[in-house]
Amino acid sequence: MLVLPLRELLLALLLILVALILMALWLDRCRAGRRAAETFVDAILNAVLEHAPFGWIVLESAERYVYANEYARRLLELRTSSGSIPAVEWDFLLDDDRADVRRGRAPEGRYRVLPLPSGRAVRWWLMSGRRWDYLFLLDVTSQYEAEEARTQLFAGLSHELRTPVGAILTHLEILSLPDIPEETKAQSLQLLRAEAQRLARMIHLMLELGRLEASPEIDWRPIHLVDLAEQALLSLTSRAEKRNIRFALEADSPLPTVWGDPDWLLQVFLNLLDNVLKHCRPGDRATIVLRRTEEGVLCAVQDTGPGIPAEHLPYITRRFYRAAKQEVEGSGLGLALVEEILRRHGSRLEIISRTEGETGTCVRFVLPIMPSRP
Repeated sequence: MLVLPLRELLLALLLILVALILMALWLDRCRAGRRAAETFVDAILNAVLEHAPFGWIVLESAERYVYANEYARRLLELRTSSGSIPAVEWDFLLDDDRADVRRGRAPEGRYRVLPLPSGRAVRWWLMSGRRWDYLFLLDVTSQYEAEEARTQLFAGLSHELRTPVGAILTHLEILSLPDIPEETKAQSLQLLRAEAQRLARMIHLMLELGRLEASPEIDWRPIHLVDLAEQALLSLTSRAEKRNIRFALEADSPLPTVWGDPDWLLQVFLNLLDNVLKHCRPGDRATIVLRRTEEGVLCAVQDTGPGIPAEHLPYITRRFYRAAKQEVEGSGLGLALVEEILRRHGSRLEIISRTEGETGTCVRFVLPIMPSRP
């Protein structure tokens, strides 16, 4: 049996105690250094991500966030860079996604696209960390609206195409019958021609809407509106003469140059004048009016036609909506295209109409004046 002297044993225990104290001090120093390093890295990350072109939120829980950058605060209407998540329509979705990520049901994170109460649309990606959860956000309002518009357009188009296609098939069957009277054949041919023209107009306007929605930006250029209005009037003069409808142009002189896309704005005047030719009566007149205002140049197409009943005015620019009788030519897309073009130009369509007394309709909008060069 080995017996150590008491003095050597006490010295050994003292050395072990000193070693443990030094090790504890070293470990604490390492932890403090790691915390300092983490704090430094977090400060750098926050400084970089504060003005990042995407949203970044650090979630402490489904109800609280410890950090939200400028993009996220603006998109989700958060008042502070840290605080409580407000009770909104999407908070339960965030809670569900966070639970799925935390429980391992979505190891690669959870993606979602949703509309916000503000009218914006957001795509988010939620991922989980050891201590916090991280929510990345992107404003996809324009893509969301374009997709919704395409869905509505094709849904409406598929519905609207049934009537002319059905009529064409019916009259083709009639024409294939033996020994049909010449009068019946002439009527069927006339209806076939009318329905085919209706289909052509509908497809043309649908393609124009699709082309406009696919365009990322307006081709802004200086425009002389008088020249543009005269070009539109000249294009439709022969049709107006056949219908005995008088066209005129009234413009301030001099008229300032406006800022916009000449091709699309020409389409606006053409569509508005085309509506005049479809709905006005022989002997009516229509005038393009161009006036300078404080906001820009006021453009109006006003006619002396029968007017639009008041109950139709709130819906007149909806796609495929038709206020006129079925026998009146039209696709229900012309004013929808006009409104979308003007929206791209930062303008708004206003329609005023009277069906009693001095009847008529005035469609007007304001275009911005070309900014002066420094």
